[in-house]
Amino acid sequence: MPEKTPTNGKPGAKRGAPRDNRNALRHGLRGGQLPADAKYVENRLNAFRRNLEDAVLVVSGEVDIPAAAAIQTALRWERHACLAQRWLTKAYDELKPLDRLHFSREIARASTERDKAIATLELGTKDNRPWMADAITVEPKQ
Repeated sequence: MPEKTPTNGKPGAKRGAPRDNRNALRHGLRGGQLPADAKYVENRLNAFRRNLEDAVLVVSGEVDIPAAAAIQTALRWERHACLAQRWLTKAYDELKPLDRLHFSREIARASTERDKAIATLELGTKDNRPWMADAITVEPKQ
């Protein structure tokens, strides 16, 4: 009987996801699809999500369920701000000044709410900023 080989047909090849693949990081929480003409917003949001996940990994070593939920909340508020900015830009000439202010207020509110969600991740406290160690430790001048 011939020896079994992995599905790629190469003897001795390893199975599984490639090194540094983010599949194991997926937590099942989705950001949602945007219309085709807003694909750039979706790409920006995906990069934003990856950056937050990477920061959580550096600080905590894993993206647990509460962190995943906070990341998703931050992502949704960022999407809200991006879409409000997009709609404000697209329809600026047709909007009345009060409507423009409403869009602007929504953008600011979404930024505030996004920042609150990110704050729950505790990425910026003094004790867990390994990437800031050199900047924090300053030698006194003599």
